[in-house]
Amino acid sequence: MSIRRNDVLFIAAGLLMILISTVMNFSAVGYIFTLAAALFTFFNPKKGLILLFLYMPVEPFVSEYNSGMMAFADAVIFSALLKVFWQNRKDIKSLFHFHWFEYGYLGFIAAGVIAALLNGVPPVSIIFQIRAFILFYLIFYLVKRLKVTKEDLRLVIWSTVSIFLLLIVQGVVEKLSVRGLFLPDTWQAWPLSAVNRIRIYGMLGNPNVLSIYMSFAFILFIYLKNRFTGKTAWLFAILAVMAMGTIVLTYSRGTWIGFGLGLVLYIFLTKRYRIVIETAKYLAISGLLFILPLNLLTTYIESTEAGQQKVGSIQQYDEGGQSNFSDRIGNTFSDDTIRSSEEAGRMYIVKKGFEVFLDHPVIGTGFSTYGDSASLSRGSVIYEEYEVTHNFYSDNQYIQVIVQTGIIGVALFALFLLGMLKELYSRRKESRFYIYMAGVLIGSFFMGLVYNLWENDIFALIFFASMGLALNMHQPVKQLDIPEK
Repeated sequence: MSIRRNDVLFIAAGLLMILISTVMNFSAVGYIFTLAAALFTFFNPKKGLILLFLYMPVEPFVSEYNSGMMAFADAVIFSALLKVFWQNRKDIKSLFHFHWFEYGYLGFIAAGVIAALLNGVPPVSIIFQIRAFILFYLIFYLVKRLKVTKEDLRLVIWSTVSIFLLLIVQGVVEKLSVRGLFLPDTWQAWPLSAVNRIRIYGMLGNPNVLSIYMSFAFILFIYLKNRFTGKTAWLFAILAVMAMGTIVLTYSRGTWIGFGLGLVLYIFLTKRYRIVIETAKYLAISGLLFILPLNLLTTYIESTEAGQQKVGSIQQYDEGGQSNFSDRIGNTFSDDTIRSSEEAGRMYIVKKGFEVFLDHPVIGTGFSTYGDSASLSRGSVIYEEYEVTHNFYSDNQYIQVIVQTGIIGVALFALFLLGMLKELYSRRKESRFYIYMAGVLIGSFFMGLVYNLWENDIFALIFFASMGLALNMHQPVKQLDIPEK
């Protein structure tokens, strides 16, 4: 699959922006790049949105160095939104063409806002949470209305390959250096337990989010590997091996299960049973050529005097504790894990959530009150009343929806999720892409039990962009096949 000179220049410019904003960590530099990206996007909305596929996988890393880059995605997306409004100024009706599941999602957000206002949540906190839910939904709104071409898809693919390689290099260095190199100082100082110390956190700063990104990348590379022959096929096969290896080394059990559920649905609907063998093959090759050598080398480095000192400085929760793959998986349902979860973990959060829900069953307590992005950073007006003594992330999208929006919000959120599934399933005979998206959605249903998935920028970016492509108003997805030349 060829790459054009203009695409090379675009990707190089994006990577250079990331490098400069990280090295020259003055907020003014970040503001300049943000403003420049917004202006560029207004005149080139599709390329501006593609720029997010370069930037968002490293956004937590870059913004840790340069706070001026924190509004980069907001600037790009709203600039593209203005351009789409302008382009459709003579066809206003098209701007208000929504699917039923969109009404469910927007209604859910409205319910959260109304409930928050009724419970005295500060407007700034409400706006913060609205942004968390609405920003990347706008990607779907935009992609659905833009005329996506084969050239646009090629640029997305090569942008993904470029940033993927950067993520792989950083992840390998992070693991071999025992979190001592290629990480912000604040991240190096994070106190971790034994079971978390062995995980690759990556430039996303979170092993679960990294695993989600790598899962999408693995699927993309497998698809492309099967489309082409020769050197191109070998390139994507190698990338798939590295993606699979990184997925394993994040030890993200929730993502593994979600990925597996989506895979099962895809195989069931397409009858392509060979995918099981193909996935197992890549897992085995990755284990032999990527995971095992990296783990052995890391173990050797950690056994040295310097390595032991580094491990001791990181592992502050269970000093001297050991962890490996079997420990990480075996402890999932151990008595200690369950007891800890009941006292302060996920089970505690669910129990406390239902306690709050019973007091506010109809429309809930509102956004920024229980375990969402806004309450994590800005606190909650109900924590003192319910003796929740610290800010926390619920790591469960459903209990958050139940508590914050009550029965009304639950019904609207269900309309959003099930409406998307119905829309995709009804189109399953048009293209396998619809079946793939249905599989991703089914996987997300499970992952919502263990992550605040719909607030996750990486998942939302890729999912909503893919959903926008699937339901594009200008061109059926089956016409967007990517030829080798």
